[in-house]
Amino acid sequence: MKLATRAYDNSKRQAQAAERRRKILKCAAKVLADATNDEFRLEDVAQAAGVSVQTILRAFGSKDGLTVATLETEAPDAVDFSAFANIAADDIERCMLEMFKIYDKIGDLVIRLLADEHRSPQFQQALDVGRDFHKGLVTDLFGPRIEKKPVKERQILFHALLAATDIYVWKILRRDEALSLEDSVATVAFTLRSLIQEKN
Repeated sequence: MKLATRAYDNSKRQAQAAERRRKILKCAAKVLADATNDEFRLEDVAQAAGVSVQTILRAFGSKDGLTVATLETEAPDAVDFSAFANIAADDIERCMLEMFKIYDKIGDLVIRLLADEHRSPQFQQALDVGRDFHKGLVTDLFGPRIEKKPVKERQILFHALLAATDIYVWKILRRDEALSLEDSVATVAFTLRSLIQEKN
């Protein structure tokens, strides 16, 4: 009598691999944010995640592959789109508070990658996604105000607002100057109101 062949169920192994991947990405984000210059090492990520360097390479292909995957995973998780949907158009402080909350979560990682962008097309492509998101957010938040301006001033105002809310401004205020979240938001809101010529 021929016995029926038992189907192999690898769901448990797949779940373990997915969980290991998530842990590696979380540890990589922390190591990347803390690294300076060329100090980001796979050995440090492996030690933090409790895996081997070879395991990381099998999962992500290379250090650059891990870096891009970290950005693409951590950045979306940090963005709460519903928070922006519930903000009144004239509530500049609340808009900036939500934006700076995002920067507080992923800003160190993004700044680190921006410094190395020139050497990796993968980095540039991943960071371009963030740039497009930032432009879209500025358009959504300030579009009605921009449209009220004369046509020749609209692009100038858009780029001024883009610069005033850039992640490098967050770095200056939150990291270099060590301002509180509230004071940083107030500073940017003051700048934005000056640009759109609204009273405080």
